[in-house]
Amino acid sequence: MRFRHRIISAIFSREISGAFSTPAGYVFISLFVFLSALAAFWQERFFIANLANLDQLNRYFPYLLVFFLPAIGMTLWAEERKQGTEELLLTLPASYLEIVLGKYFAAVAIYTVALLFSLSHVAVLLWLGSPDPGLTITTYFGYWLVGSALLALVMLASLLTDNLTVAFIVGALFCAVPVFIDRASAISTFNFARTLESLSVVEQFRDLAGGVVTLSAVTYFCGLAVAGIYLNVVLLGRKHWATGPRAPRMALHVALRGVALAAIAGSLTMLASQVRFRFDATSEQIHSLAPETKKLLAGISKDQPVFITAYISPEVPRSYVDGRNNLLNMLREFDAAAPDSVRLRIVETLKYSPQAREALERYNIRPSRIPAAEESAGSLNEIFLGVAFTCGGEEFVIPFFDRGLPAEYELMRSVRVVSGAKRKKVGVLDTAAGLFGGFNFQARSQTAEWPIVAELRKQYEVVRVSPDADYPAGLDAMLVTLPGSMNAEQLSRLTGHAKSGNPLLVLLDPLPAFSPQLPQEGNLRSLLELLGVTWQPANLAWDNYNPHTQLKSLPKEFLFIKQGFNPKDAVTNGLQEVVMLYAGTIGSRSDARTTFTPLMETSRDSGTVRADQAGGGQQPDHKSGGTALTVAARVKGSANAIIVGDADLIGEQFFELRRRGIEGLNFDNVTFTLNAVDDLAGDPSFISLRKRRPKYRTLEAVEKRTREYENQRQNESAQAEELAGQRLKEAQARLDRQVAEVEARRDMDDETRQIMIGQLQQVESRRLTVTRSTIEDEKQRQIETSRSEMENAIRGIENTIKLLAVALPPIPAILLFFFVSVRRLARERIGVSADRLIGEEPKQ
Repeated sequence: MRFRHRIISAIFSREISGAFSTPAGYVFISLFVFLSALAAFWQERFFIANLANLDQLNRYFPYLLVFFLPAIGMTLWAEERKQGTEELLLTLPASYLEIVLGKYFAAVAIYTVALLFSLSHVAVLLWLGSPDPGLTITTYFGYWLVGSALLALVMLASLLTDNLTVAFIVGALFCAVPVFIDRASAISTFNFARTLESLSVVEQFRDLAGGVVTLSAVTYFCGLAVAGIYLNVVLLGRKHWATGPRAPRMALHVALRGVALAAIAGSLTMLASQVRFRFDATSEQIHSLAPETKKLLAGISKDQPVFITAYISPEVPRSYVDGRNNLLNMLREFDAAAPDSVRLRIVETLKYSPQAREALERYNIRPSRIPAAEESAGSLNEIFLGVAFTCGGEEFVIPFFDRGLPAEYELMRSVRVVSGAKRKKVGVLDTAAGLFGGFNFQARSQTAEWPIVAELRKQYEVVRVSPDADYPAGLDAMLVTLPGSMNAEQLSRLTGHAKSGNPLLVLLDPLPAFSPQLPQEGNLRSLLELLGVTWQPANLAWDNYNPHTQLKSLPKEFLFIKQGFNPKDAVTNGLQEVVMLYAGTIGSRSDARTTFTPLMETSRDSGTVRADQAGGGQQPDHKSGGTALTVAARVKGSANAIIVGDADLIGEQFFELRRRGIEGLNFDNVTFTLNAVDDLAGDPSFISLRKRRPKYRTLEAVEKRTREYENQRQNESAQAEELAGQRLKEAQARLDRQVAEVEARRDMDDETRQIMIGQLQQVESRRLTVTRSTIEDEKQRQIETSRSEMENAIRGIENTIKLLAVALPPIPAILLFFFVSVRRLARERIGVSADRLIGEEPKQ
């Protein structure tokens, strides 16, 4: 069919002119920008998450369009019929398709203008932080696709009536169907519900909101738009349908056509989802294979390929959908990147099925039970996400792939392990920390093996090293936790091992959270002298910096290392955040025979407190020293080691956070530890790959203002402390003067003088106690007042940002309306006789 662009353009111009010649178009745009800004920035979650992105808006955007798009499209046909211009339009020398396309393109243009005005949201993000440009572009592309597809359905609703209100309601209902079927599990069986959910607007929009353009999403939205346009064309010609008792039932025929078109669009979407086309627009390219992965895959022998068998449940609860899709996409990327070296088999597995029996018997892969809080309505509570790797006689199995695990890294490491790569040998010194678990005679309980040991076994040959015997030969690196708990003979053996140049990862800790009573009396002097570092176990580091609003109540001794990474060292380059609990500081000795390189440091707004003050009833004295403190360092020279001031760095809770993928708490503790072991053992293959994840782009402007108020509060607290101390000194000085005056008197004997001094001291001591209590209460009131003022100031900052982010964006559309209105009024007055103008006196 030949399209006459001139006709489409004429109808397009007519609709655009009509939309922007009245206040209604500008009101709708202003309302859209206002409501979307409200969804993006007004919620408390925006500041709690502390991320410069549009995640909060993405959660509500499809539902927002259900009510906004009918306001754009309800007039397209209903207004024509109401004004009686429909007959005139249909008598034009134009086909129905050209008329429909002209109106549809006009509606899309109006919606596009609204989206352009909503770019003010991006301006807000740029003001507050540094958003990912690629992610932002794909997100807005997703907004445009969703709106363009739903507008075809809105037009269809407007075509069915001449009442604007009815057109709006029916249009909202038509849009609600593809949007709200993502909740189909609440009213349908699980298998059928998941199929419907995968064909919902919300599910198809998810990848685009995450920075990935997929063929299935583009096919889905384009198919929805084409189906809507086709039905518009068919219904537009209903006046030409045959009537009479023998006439075919065209309404039923058109309804069946609509169902068939929906089935075709859904089928095409499902087929497109099997195609590997995924354009990764994120800055970190986290949705595509890294160059390191491709290089490692290229090194696998084609004569002995790696066989990957993945047992995946076809349906999983909503909270596992992203993890399952990410795993499947990465598996297919591996297969595509190395088809001769990697042989992939994906098995859809249900509980009690033959595939489930095969997974259990061959690889001991069992269904994993999902916590009740994470189940979807009507869903199965046990699912399969297991992957087995085999190559020759080697085998490695990941029984369950939790959604927080980095898929690319885990898959590549497993492939390399079974492909015959030689494993290096890493020793783990069996100290009082008990990394290997066992029976604790003091607590009379069995302790489990620490997750760090199991993690190291996935890549290395892990050797349990006894501190009481000669160390095994051929160790490429050794992990030493809490050497201060060792006796002199054990420390001497460790020092000799380090003196021979054997690499060590040493985890010191002045106050281990997992066992505060653990002995720390060992004589570390010889080891510290060899390493060339200073260590003060009596002091703890603290830091005012805490980027997580939901964790503000944690003690300052919980260190959030974010800016203090050494970018020149491979171990820390690319890390984003590490958490340390009650860590100590490490320094360089003046007589060191090693080169001291800091790896992790606190912010400058930090300091140290005594370890016996932490966790007690007294408030530690947090006075900033104004300098960054080193909490992890590398030494080279007489010894080769990485020293860390915290053993809790490798605690079980950090492995659990990493495994579960809890939003907003993506710490690099595990990554740093494994990087350190890799570097010391001389196996850097996975260091770059392990650090691949989205950059944690925080609201830097909010953090800066918050730090200013925190510094102000700290100064006020210090002034209160200083004033209280000064007043106590003055009270003590008064007592001392009075005692001196009594002692200087010569009109009484020594016995009388001592009695008077004792009485005076008793009286003044009671006064001093009352004064001290009063001063302390005053000081605490000042500190609490300062803290309250800081919290109010921070909340004021957030409220100001909310107000500006919500109130300012609609203003440009309103100003444009006034400008267009004034200009149009001026043009209408051109050439009009003065005596016909209202308010003008006729000329005599």
